[in-house]
Amino acid sequence: MMFQPVLTRNIPAEFFTANHYIFGQIKVSNTGVMGVLSDVNTSYLEVNDASTARIVKPDKIVDYASVMWIVKSFLVAVSLSKPDYVGSATLARGGFTHYSQYPVRVTTPVYEITGILEWAGRLDFSVVIGEGTSAFLILYDAMVNATLFPALHVETPALLLNRRSVDTMVHMKKVTQETG
Repeated sequence: MMFQPVLTRNIPAEFFTANHYIFGQIKVSNTGVMGVLSDVNTSYLEVNDASTARIVKPDKIVDYASVMWIVKSFLVAVSLSKPDYVGSATLARGGFTHYSQYPVRVTTPVYEITGILEWAGRLDFSVVIGEGTSAFLILYDAMVNATLFPALHVETPALLLNRRSVDTMVHMKKVTQETG
């Protein structure tokens, strides 16, 4: 018998795929949204009260569903209105250690994203993309722009970025700060 965490609260979130911008609510336990995204027992998310828009016209709702399912591997990013919604620090970061803040610019096939990546040690792209148990990275104070569709512009305190969607990453050479 498989253990399923108890879902305890609804979190508002915005979901970015290659073609659509979706906003709705996702049920999470104490592990937050990162816990749901990191759950290897399911390949999809269930989104409640989901409104869908095309990234070409993000302000025009084309569909509404009381329940929608999104395949996790096709998510580019998930935007959260509060950093607390990400989940516990140990799940998000993988334990206690000192983290440095790295301002980065990331590109995907559809989006340009800037934000602060908190990372232990030196910023090494091969490690950032290849290590860890989660398919998603956390960027704080992030900005998302659709490259070909300037109407889609989102600023968010926390963004969960799918590592598999990343084309490029640039460290924007500002002074790093340590956090703990």
